[in-house]
Amino acid sequence: MTLIQHPDDATVFAPGLPRTFDTHRAPWALPDGKKLAVSVLLHAPSYQDVPPAGSFKPITMQGGVGRDTSEPKHGQLARLSQWDFGLTVGIWRLLGIAEKAGVPVAVALDSFGVRTMPGLADLVAERAQEIVVRGSAANIVIDEAMTAEQEREYITEARSSVEAATGRTATGWFSPERANSLRTPELLRGAGFDWFGDWPVDERPVALDGAATGLTAVPFGLETEDMFSLYTRSLAFPDYERLLDETIEQLVADADIVGARFLGLSWFGWVLGQACFADVAERTLQKLAAHPDVILVTPGQVAAL
Repeated sequence: MTLIQHPDDATVFAPGLPRTFDTHRAPWALPDGKKLAVSVLLHAPSYQDVPPAGSFKPITMQGGVGRDTSEPKHGQLARLSQWDFGLTVGIWRLLGIAEKAGVPVAVALDSFGVRTMPGLADLVAERAQEIVVRGSAANIVIDEAMTAEQEREYITEARSSVEAATGRTATGWFSPERANSLRTPELLRGAGFDWFGDWPVDERPVALDGAATGLTAVPFGLETEDMFSLYTRSLAFPDYERLLDETIEQLVADADIVGARFLGLSWFGWVLGQACFADVAERTLQKLAAHPDVILVTPGQVAAL
């Protein structure tokens, strides 16, 4: 049921998003009466040190030494190499942890990474249960100032590069820095995507309508994302593990009242893939795999439920 009607001249932050709320919609149900569906999305972004002329770049970027969150400049090796660590070590450590726990994962790759990192696409394709397209590069984003044709080309080029390099069909999208324009959902659907993970808008998948009909918003929360909590929020590391544990138990409890819940875990190779943090990923995935009320699925599988 649509509860909020916007005037015609209102700015809609999320075009095609039906405004519905738990108390006014049918409960979401999962197979075998499970209460919580969990998807793990591992990010393997590559940082393009010298972006092509005319590229749109983010205003801020996390990572590196100190509290500087401006976009790293050419030659700032301490900041740039931390992103590279995610590709050289971090993503493989997280994949190993997921395999040991028996947890299926999706891995998000961008077109610059699959073109320039030897073996990245092939090795990820061998181990990930789902491949997700993550734009052009970590620091080349979608921007409202793009023309429709520029944005369409950005999406199409990223998808074709990742699919060609991995040999896998990708039905899911995650934007660098979660940057969208108002037309992004429509263009993603036009490019053939079934779901995208940019909007932390709900605790269950949301099927869009209007021009983006056929596209599902699979919500990956910010508070449970490692980069956001540990770098943007500066959450103490022991608190991050407690946040994950309490989120899982609260969502399971809520399911008895409002229907099944979804938790999307968005983790970066350069963050939770570090040796000092990886034990949290290991314990969390082991708990999820053993939880009787949890079903572990890829984002694409959730979107199809």
